[in-house]
Amino acid sequence: MAKGIRLSKSVALDLGSSTIYWCDPETEEVVAEPNLALIDQKKGRVIEVGETAASALGRAEGNHEVIHPFRNGRMADVAIAERYFRILFRKMGFGKFSKPSIGVSAPLFFTAAEKRVVASTMTSAGASSVVFVDSLLAAAVGSSMDIQGPYGAMVASIGAQTTFAGVMALGEALTSSWELVGGDSIGVAISNYLRSAYNLVMVDADVEELKLSLLDLSNPHLDLSARVVGRNSETGGELEATITAAEIYDAASETAKLMLETIVSALTAAPAEISNDLVGSGVTLVGRASLTKGLDEILQAACAIPVRRSIIVERAVVLGTARVLGQISVPK
Repeated sequence: MAKGIRLSKSVALDLGSSTIYWCDPETEEVVAEPNLALIDQKKGRVIEVGETAASALGRAEGNHEVIHPFRNGRMADVAIAERYFRILFRKMGFGKFSKPSIGVSAPLFFTAAEKRVVASTMTSAGASSVVFVDSLLAAAVGSSMDIQGPYGAMVASIGAQTTFAGVMALGEALTSSWELVGGDSIGVAISNYLRSAYNLVMVDADVEELKLSLLDLSNPHLDLSARVVGRNSETGGELEATITAAEIYDAASETAKLMLETIVSALTAAPAEISNDLVGSGVTLVGRASLTKGLDEILQAACAIPVRRSIIVERAVVLGTARVLGQISVPK
């Protein structure tokens, strides 16, 4: 979707953590951009958002800084968020005389007060109306799961900073659970280990690459290693170290365990007759961090039911939000 091409009247948004997604309910076309804002700290002004802001990472100077305006869907600063949305709506193709109706996927932990703040901020930025779609429902609908019948279905979303799961039937959640832990949490755990064991500090992108190359949550004895380069936390100079897959596994295991416990808790809370349904239907995974190697295998062992990844792992929530938005009456 090219910049400046106006979407249909309604737009679905998944604020996420590391990435922001928006989707046109009519075409189901999804756009993904880094959830970043380039700001002028002195003036409190948002200069750019998304890809353009990301291009300034490591190069912003003076009063300019690249920030994450949202964490777990929550706004760090309301004034900054309003300016962020103004620019974002323009990128979608909306302007002063064409205001969008926004559907927002709401995390399970969102309070009524937080929803009011988000809605107020978006309308101040130019939205004509704002409605919220439960993220659990959105994940299931976006994955094309059958949740309207009397039989149980389970979905689990593992994102950058949040893990949530729920068992659904008759179009609603019977059980749900969530925890502020995700793919970024694994990265933090690895970074903390490298600092404590080697006095080694690495940039986030390099830690992510190390995680992708060495971490297999289903194999604690993987015979791999990598030579890495970073900064010495004590001297500031360059530092090299050889890191093994076993070390990365040990660093990540507690975080992975918390993810599993969050998902399993939603399963164990389900009524017995619904749990029996899940022996056949299993649990569907969405969210980028659900792609972590070996996660599906250890989850299947923990749950004792089939585990499968959605065909659209990363965009299921925003697509589901768009589909739900397309079925409800949106205030004009």
